[in-house]
Amino acid sequence: MFRFMRIATAKNAATIPAALQFGAEVTSYLNRRYSLNMKCGVELFGAPKIHWHFESDSLDKLQQLNVKLMQDREYLGMLEKSKDAWADGSLKDTILAFPE
Repeated sequence: MFRFMRIATAKNAATIPAALQFGAEVTSYLNRRYSLNMKCGVELFGAPKIHWHFESDSLDKLQQLNVKLMQDREYLGMLEKSKDAWADGSLKDTILAFPE
């Protein structure tokens, strides 16, 4: 089992509403379109960070999903629309492996 996690920090206090809205919208879209069961949350203390995570059975499935996402115009449009909400260089992706 693998867990994909993404964290991004809102650029400043003024962009927090847009970051939160994007988090909810992209999570809903990806769950509907790709059946990911993705979860989205926000850190309660410190910098305004939005977190996403979902689980996958294999790294191959994660790679196949990434290929699909890079061809998904609606998803790419959502990313482009929200790009000004995030602090430069704050996006971090992590994959955790859970041995069975």
